[in-house]
Amino acid sequence: MKKTKITYSLIGTIFIALAVTTFRLASLGTDPYTTFNLGFTILLNMEYGLFLMYSGLLMLIYVFFANRALIGIGTIFNIFIVGNLSDVFVELIVTNFGTLENLPIRLFISALGILFLSMGAALYIEAKEGVAPYDAMPIILAEKAGLSYRLSRVIIDVSLTAIGFFLGASLGINTVITAFFLGPFIQFFRDIFKKDLDTRELKYSSKK
Repeated sequence: MKKTKITYSLIGTIFIALAVTTFRLASLGTDPYTTFNLGFTILLNMEYGLFLMYSGLLMLIYVFFANRALIGIGTIFNIFIVGNLSDVFVELIVTNFGTLENLPIRLFISALGILFLSMGAALYIEAKEGVAPYDAMPIILAEKAGLSYRLSRVIIDVSLTAIGFFLGASLGINTVITAFFLGPFIQFFRDIFKKDLDTRELKYSSKK
């Protein structure tokens, strides 16, 4: 069962890397955390994947003291895989196919990005093998302030979107959708994956 959860966590991380890649290629705005990180990459003239590791490690310090139970192998996956894998994907696609100009295609891959991001976050949150430092923030806020996960996620997402925008990152339809609706989308998939994992765990326990 442990192996299954780690696999879920890794798949979720890859989904998030794919989501970030589609947002960057579509050029219709990115999710809040990507917007935040892109703002700093513009300010500091740094590679996206590199700064994502730095920001993740800084947030990790806070998470360690606030709720270290949220830290695990999934946390490491997210900090070191998402940004760097997205940089590789973007470089490969742009080098071989160029930038995307067709609006319907950009809208389509944006929709895929929202789906990948929601599913990816839900997968590794429910796997409980550690979450990304950023995704730990709304969980901690919900616990400490007595808020729902949905509301906590919206508060964190909107705040980081504003910071990224003021630092120079561009906004778009993807930014609006993910800032205000990503929390409910993630919760929808969390409910689905939780049932799946509960079923698998029940079957695993019955075989013992």
